[in-house]
Amino acid sequence: MSASRALHEEVEKYKAWAASHMPRQRGCDYDQWQSLWGAAIAVLESVPPDEWSERCRADLIFAIARDDEVEWISDQLGGKPGALLALAGLAIDSSEPDAKWQIAAQLGTLSTHKDKAEEMLLRLVDDTDEYVSRRALLALGALKSQHAEHLAERAWLTGHEYQRIAALWVLKDVAPSKLPKYLRLADEDGRKFVVENARKCANGIQ
Repeated sequence: MSASRALHEEVEKYKAWAASHMPRQRGCDYDQWQSLWGAAIAVLESVPPDEWSERCRADLIFAIARDDEVEWISDQLGGKPGALLALAGLAIDSSEPDAKWQIAAQLGTLSTHKDKAEEMLLRLVDDTDEYVSRRALLALGALKSQHAEHLAERAWLTGHEYQRIAALWVLKDVAPSKLPKYLRLADEDGRKFVVENARKCANGIQ
């Protein structure tokens, strides 16, 4: 049996389980994760991205999205830049936010392909899902992207609590001279987690 066919069978097994067990149970309660993980990794290791069929692409994105608690599949992508970039291109236009944010996080580690990773992240940072956008912003900060400073300040201006928290950490990494200003603004914001993260950022200043 081909790796892509084996993955499809595992995806169909998960879908059948989910149809009869969710929402009473969560995805982490599925007892065949090892098989699904193994099938997805087998595709990533044995089938070049340009040979993925449309069904195989959909199955990979589906599997990554459902593996959003353990993140086993996405964690394997750090050493597979070709597969990661291919999946990023697929995820951007998908309806699977739980695949998008995991892939965004992995793109933040892809310093050897920084330009391409940055290109993908600049699209994900504008995603309509707040968490996807936030993880993409943090990843741009990790890459030390030239766009990260501006995007962090833009995120702060949204007024969203968690966007502001992400902005603080990104500015700490890419524009530390601006951080004191935003630490003062965080105090003025006053929300518990914004203030707590501002203090953590402040303690990290040398």
